[in-house]
Amino acid sequence: MYKLYNVKTWGSLAIHCLLEEMAAPYTNIWMTPEQVREPEFRALSPLGMIPALGLADGRTLYESAAIVSFLVAAHPDKRMSPELGSPDYGEFMSLLQFMSTEIYGFSSFAYFASEHVKNADERGALKTKIHQQIDGYWLMIERRLADSGPWLMGREFSALDLYAFMLSIWGAPTEQALHAKYPEVAKLGAAVRARPKLKAVLESHGVFQTGGYVSSDLG
Repeated sequence: MYKLYNVKTWGSLAIHCLLEEMAAPYTNIWMTPEQVREPEFRALSPLGMIPALGLADGRTLYESAAIVSFLVAAHPDKRMSPELGSPDYGEFMSLLQFMSTEIYGFSSFAYFASEHVKNADERGALKTKIHQQIDGYWLMIERRLADSGPWLMGREFSALDLYAFMLSIWGAPTEQALHAKYPEVAKLGAAVRARPKLKAVLESHGVFQTGGYVSSDLG
């Protein structure tokens, strides 16, 4: 049985949804942001980051894209990715790494901007540039969905859609603004929210309805 170390609306959301979609056995361990910073958690996740996934043998995985990659490979019968080793799987992995590195990575940098840039004006200018960069990445997602949707891998729902959904609730300045600009992304969000297995999970994170996420941006 897995152990999911989970903070509401943080990067563990996609993993939480994926475990539910796969009906994989797991224990959900809710944590607070304060607990994540404690040395006890860093013993499990050296970066002190969420998500973290405890394995049956006592080891712990971290980095959201790595956990998604592990789970879809460990449970191929759940069909949450294309067939392992296939060209489609290669494309799946490219998209996963793109979203993790670019959208998630830049979003995290903007969120923690105050830890890197102390001057408020300079920090504001930096965050504006970051959000412009992220906006270009969402345009790429929008065009892919428009060309070959309704899901990121075409007609097959996959873990990619859960990952994109998680990123979309963090949209700047709001999820609603992101949806207004990118209607195909909005459709994907609505389709994810409509999946029966996810209702309880999304309610537990407070994001079953659009706009449930409220940023606690650190400035």
